[in-house]
Amino acid sequence: MKSKATEYPRPVLNEYLNDFTDSRFEVCDPTFEETSDAIILSLSYSLVCPGIEKLICEGFAKTIVRVTCDRTSYREAFDLNHMTETKVSIAKNLIADNVDIQCIIVSTKPYASYILDEFNKNYFGDFKFTLRKGDVIANEPGTKIKLHSILEKSAAGVVQIAIDPNIDTMKVRYAKKSEENSKYSNYITILLPQKEHDAYTKLRAKRHLKFGIERFLQSALVLPVIVEAIVLIRDGELYDTSDDDDDDSNPYLGTIWAESIISALARKGVDDISDTNMNIVEMANMILGDVTSDAINNLMKKMTDWSNIRHEED
Repeated sequence: MKSKATEYPRPVLNEYLNDFTDSRFEVCDPTFEETSDAIILSLSYSLVCPGIEKLICEGFAKTIVRVTCDRTSYREAFDLNHMTETKVSIAKNLIADNVDIQCIIVSTKPYASYILDEFNKNYFGDFKFTLRKGDVIANEPGTKIKLHSILEKSAAGVVQIAIDPNIDTMKVRYAKKSEENSKYSNYITILLPQKEHDAYTKLRAKRHLKFGIERFLQSALVLPVIVEAIVLIRDGELYDTSDDDDDDSNPYLGTIWAESIISALARKGVDDISDTNMNIVEMANMILGDVTSDAINNLMKKMTDWSNIRHEED
């Protein structure tokens, strides 16, 4: 959500400005569903402005949605159907945690005499504006969508942190290529009981706790999971290049998590897990960016900060 309006050299329809009268542009509640390898967003919008609607119908304007993910630096724009639902598919390995969506109406070609009955006459009178291709004529604040998947470290594959109220201790699921449940396909899923998941969420969400804690959480939860993942890759002989579809010796080959770890290790110079001087724990820590050092140092800083606060209070 923006904290202030952006100034434009032309009338723009949005909730921050009074450039238009009796008009509205907003996104309807967006929803999403997951497949084994993609997030599918269902998007639609509401537009109350006959002048802009006419421009869209005549091809002088169109509505686009800008989808961004700060966690992975993903950024892409998609055209939206006019006043009907649009499905937007995004590969799971490109986004993580949250995505921000914002709908914008832009001009598609130059327009020499841009004047609408809906313009605020107190501001603009009968002045005519000139539009260039790509000029914004309407926008809305945008919406943040929380995804189920959490990309803990792009170099090490995708790990989902999920809740299972029916368990009393942590469980881990390593997706196989034959996984039938789309909820767990392609990913390593760490299932936490209700209490632990609530604590995990709080540690990640609270500003006064979050700084310096994330790498400690990765060290506590993700590192041992990646260690086991490398064992499964090695024991499953994932480097076998056999094309035999009936060969069950590679149950994890082809999943996002397995391919991602293999690629991460290759980038670090480990082309064969079974033929390296590094042990598995060292390899896991390496592809997580030396998470153990970060965790220890960040936790030490956090504990020192807390100690100083208590000392000052005393």
